[in-house]
Amino acid sequence: MSRPLQRGGTFLPACTAGTATANNYAIQPALTAVAAELGVPVSLIGLVPTAALAGCMTGFALLLPLAGRLAPNRLLAAQPAALAAALTLAAAAPGAGVLPAAYLLIGAAAGVAAQAGTIAGRHARPGRRATGVATVAAGM
Repeated sequence: MSRPLQRGGTFLPACTAGTATANNYAIQPALTAVAAELGVPVSLIGLVPTAALAGCMTGFALLLPLAGRLAPNRLLAAQPAALAAALTLAAAAPGAGVLPAAYLLIGAAAGVAAQAGTIAGRHARPGRRATGVATVAAGM
């Protein structure tokens, strides 16, 4: 049996969820500037947010079940590390071909947001499970 979260123990999963989710959308206001810098049409850069959402759906389908199989501390460390690597790839993208691929990975790693909610609910004290899930949802 796992230990219940300490009081305030949903703060880290909530921050993780909010940060991971924000990465899917943070580039959207800058798409025109990114297209100009890479010298490609805006319509091509429009694939970037699409790739992020496709990656997010893929992450939900393939990675969300890991929340019930892996230790929460490992999961809440590994996926944000993968997210950081994908963000680094996106930041260093030499061209428009790498950027959608990086955002596909960013979206997949952002699935940690849903996992954080599951983990917070499962590890909250009895009678506080809904509050734990709601705190993580507020972080998103």
